[in-house]
Amino acid sequence: MVIFVEMRAALKLFLITIFLLGLFFASPALSLEIKDRNEYLIDVRSDDGDIYLNRFSVHKKIDSLDLDINGFSEVQWNFDTSEWEKMVAGLETQKILWNYVYASQSIQYISGQMLDYMAFGPDSNSIDATTNIGFYVPFYEHFTLQLVEQFSVNLERGRAEYCEMIAKVTYDFKDSYSFGIGWRHTDRIHAFDSDYVTVSLELKF
Repeated sequence: MVIFVEMRAALKLFLITIFLLGLFFASPALSLEIKDRNEYLIDVRSDDGDIYLNRFSVHKKIDSLDLDINGFSEVQWNFDTSEWEKMVAGLETQKILWNYVYASQSIQYISGQMLDYMAFGPDSNSIDATTNIGFYVPFYEHFTLQLVEQFSVNLERGRAEYCEMIAKVTYDFKDSYSFGIGWRHTDRIHAFDSDYVTVSLELKF
């Protein structure tokens, strides 16, 4: 029964992702960029478990407005619980401000064998929204310091779920890939906090 529930959630995620990608490919007027980010989160407090994260996104940029619109899917596997902690598919709009600052807003379908800090139960699904405020600070050739504040709210329950603070140094090799090392603090508003050391590799097409 559990396997059936997992397969049904994965199928929903796949179909939603295909639909979103179809919307992007249907309009050739704007440039298109594909990104695939793989990230390993090492739980330094040992209260949650290490996490593998994969985020696949398709971007359209409107240069005249400094606006990025992307459809994305994201999965997180928890090595401690051996479960899909989170599966997400959604849309995000990102606005560049003053060259080094950005603000973004996303809305997403979210599912998975969730931990109890979320506003809905395990093996269930819901809709939530995430707001990001970020800073990019180039400090050496190909190197950038990124600082991000992230806040998520469950739209069905009208309840804040978690906020995250992320600091990362990235090495960007032209427009082909980006390698990053950083730190992430996750504040589960109704439960425990976690800290992670992160290592990431993002491929750009």
